[in-house]
Amino acid sequence: MAAVSHLKNKKDAKLRESIEKVMHKCSTSGGPVSVKEYMELLESAGIVLEDKEVARLDRLTDKDGIIEREEFVNYAKKSPVMKQLLDGERARNVDKAELAFKAIDRDHSGYITAGELSKLGDKMNQERTVALMEKLDTNGDGKITLTEFRELFKHK
Repeated sequence: MAAVSHLKNKKDAKLRESIEKVMHKCSTSGGPVSVKEYMELLESAGIVLEDKEVARLDRLTDKDGIIEREEFVNYAKKSPVMKQLLDGERARNVDKAELAFKAIDRDHSGYITAGELSKLGDKMNQERTVALMEKLDTNGDGKITLTEFRELFKHK
């Protein structure tokens, strides 16, 4: 039972972190969320709000078009629109990871070697190459797979 509780807490923390990233895009210096900026963010992601969702936002918004951070978090946790937005963000990060991986995997072998890493630029010296290999090559086979490489993009 403790394990299930731990997983739920971890999932809640990840969701909160993702919502915080969205709030950062819609507020100034960690303040309340601007509904106008949130709507612009949704529009740029190609998401259209249903009338019911607009009404929910209106109830939370003050006369200046602002939602307090905690109120926004509570709204976002239950919002199908936020899930759609976050899923889109994750998909874009996955695409970035795959594009970067393919650019580094010069021989198209399906994995990245230390040799390929070392060719990334002048700042990629042997020490940095070894450190990155140790971090990403989780199974220790001397090759970084796309799955291992994606770890770099998970916290973006």
